[in-house]
Amino acid sequence: MLDIPTISAVVAAISVVVGVIFAIFQMRDAAKTRHTELIIQLNPALKVTSSEITEAISKIWNLKFRNYEEYLEKYGDPLSDKAFYTVTEYYGAIGFLLHRQLIDVDIIEYLLSGSTSRVWEKLKPVIDAMRKRHMPELFEWFEYLHIEMQKRKQTQQAQ
Repeated sequence: MLDIPTISAVVAAISVVVGVIFAIFQMRDAAKTRHTELIIQLNPALKVTSSEITEAISKIWNLKFRNYEEYLEKYGDPLSDKAFYTVTEYYGAIGFLLHRQLIDVDIIEYLLSGSTSRVWEKLKPVIDAMRKRHMPELFEWFEYLHIEMQKRKQTQQAQ
């Protein structure tokens, strides 16, 4: 049979172990938070205001084009267009945060209200042509975000 001093020693040891585990989780969470803050501070695409991104998305929505050539003819180089650059870099930065598991897909859906996939589909012909002409990995994090949002949508519909 266990006596009171033995029981209290076991309880104390368990308390220390639980405390250490809790401290480790707290330190990991703090490091993740610092890492996220650093990425946000270093990435200018995440420093746009709500009105700036809304204005840029609105401009993108009002563009009328069927393909890259028509886009070039009507609007010029996409990378010189502030709205195009703002939108693609903003969504790309969010996609990178999602990839690094620094932001949750449900939070993205809540904040962006499903605009990610609509914007991706609108710009896809231009992005695909730019990838062929310049770099295959161009806007890869924006595409990653789009794919993950589509997966989330399919999962939600299956439930």
